[in-house]
Amino acid sequence: MKALRIVYILLFIGICFSLFILMPFSKSDMDVEKREGTKFPKIKTEEGKLNMDYFDEMTDYFSDNFAFRQELATADAIWKSKLFKTSNNEKAVVGKNEWLYFNGSLNDYFGRDLLNEREIYASAKTISLMQEYAHSCGCEFVFTVAPNKNTLYPDNMPDNYLAAEGDTNIEHLRDELQVMKTDAGEEINYVDLQDAFLSKDEVLYHKWDSHWNNKGAVLACDEILNSIGREHYDYTNEPYTVEKCHSGDVWQLIYPSWDKKDENVIYQKQHDYTYVNPVKSVEDMFIVTSTEGKDGAVVMFRDSFGNALLPYVADEYGKATFIKGMPLNVRQVELTGATTLIYELVERNIPNLIAYLPIMTAPVRNLEDVQFIDAGENKTTAEYEDKGDQIVIYGSVDPEFVETETDIYVRITDAGGNSVCYEATPGSYEPAEDGADLSYNYGAYINKADLPSGSTAEIICEKNNEFYTTQIINIGYN
Repeated sequence: MKALRIVYILLFIGICFSLFILMPFSKSDMDVEKREGTKFPKIKTEEGKLNMDYFDEMTDYFSDNFAFRQELATADAIWKSKLFKTSNNEKAVVGKNEWLYFNGSLNDYFGRDLLNEREIYASAKTISLMQEYAHSCGCEFVFTVAPNKNTLYPDNMPDNYLAAEGDTNIEHLRDELQVMKTDAGEEINYVDLQDAFLSKDEVLYHKWDSHWNNKGAVLACDEILNSIGREHYDYTNEPYTVEKCHSGDVWQLIYPSWDKKDENVIYQKQHDYTYVNPVKSVEDMFIVTSTEGKDGAVVMFRDSFGNALLPYVADEYGKATFIKGMPLNVRQVELTGATTLIYELVERNIPNLIAYLPIMTAPVRNLEDVQFIDAGENKTTAEYEDKGDQIVIYGSVDPEFVETETDIYVRITDAGGNSVCYEATPGSYEPAEDGADLSYNYGAYINKADLPSGSTAEIICEKNNEFYTTQIINIGYN
């Protein structure tokens, strides 16, 4: 009995050491996990000091690089998903009938941690200001939300995952955008993809991926371009095949070493666009394309749902610029001479509308006949930062002066006493923590040419049709 224990201990130690010894011969492919692996730590920091976190970093390095890591993770996932219908990866949900869902959509699915009424208004107001800015540049504007997979196809979610009763962020935002108007009284050009997909009797998302398939991307492209009356190729009668050729993102999270392909629609028509800049994949943050024989230029802000959408949009414009990441630099419409601005956002990222302040020049507002009320001492904050040819003024306003539909302004007064009012965007310039209340943030980008050094910036809140001055700061720059 004692000998068996010794053999067991030696075998266990041998297996553990083999995972370390065989590391050079077994590399983990971190691309399938959509992240970078931990690098081997250095004993000294860049400042030449002893790295006090060396052993913690070594532990992280080993966790990412021990031999056969992904093979062992896949084996663990197979028996857990097949026998217990559970996932060994916190980012994935194992559903019924072998369906897989992305964990990041669960807040929306459960109706948990939703945006409050003020945050929904602020999100819609941000879109309104983006449309106003685009139109001021002579550019068409489209905003759309790609629904979460379990919003459209909840039937294969686990039985113990109970869907929210009532509306969630996507419906609340849709309703607010339907009544929102720009300062010029224009309706917001919002494309309701939730309604468009639910009207179809077929599944247009992947089984093992969180995104739409090519047929779903075509539907999204149709809805977007139809909303601005742009003629484009009609795929309705285009021949296609269904092939097992797609690497599902959720599948790769759970089974990193099991290369099993998901089905996708492959149209017979070949794409016409070519890449202008060096591109590794559609995951790249910045992609520029050109299509011979097409006119117009489009800028498209997009996330991972734009991967499948990109080829169909690119085919329809002479020049197309596709940008991922936050914050959105809306000034790209001027830099590129765009005739269309498309903003696509996945449902689970709706909070990002106000978590990141978009970069665009604040619009001037006429408040000459308004009587301002001094708010006295309050909790409003105001700061500014030099951004080259612009100054960004940002902070948060005192909740006492904020209603659901409160708009925020920045009044600039130069040394001669001349004043101009700008409407601020209700977004956060500084990174906010997950789950933080985003109701009170604001920011305004103002051209230096319109903001002489030595001016003052005054923060104004509109509440109950009254305007309160809440903070004044001095602006100085070189």
